[in-house]
Amino acid sequence: MGDEIERLRAKRGEEEVKFAQVADHLRDFTDMGPDDGDVIQRLAGFLADVEDQPHDHDADRDHGLG
Repeated sequence: MGDEIERLRAKRGEEEVKFAQVADHLRDFTDMGPDDGDVIQRLAGFLADVEDQPHDHDADRDHGLG
């Protein structure tokens, strides 16, 4: 696990995107694979609320949540 996360970081890590674009891609993904919808909904909730969690990716790029 983690290989696709690192591939995403390497391929698109320097791009700037709006969360609306990310939400569109998440919706596209769930439309193509509805069986994964629960996991994508959990991911979307996490991304929506991550600022409420103590985290510091400058201290540990790979595991910023404390």
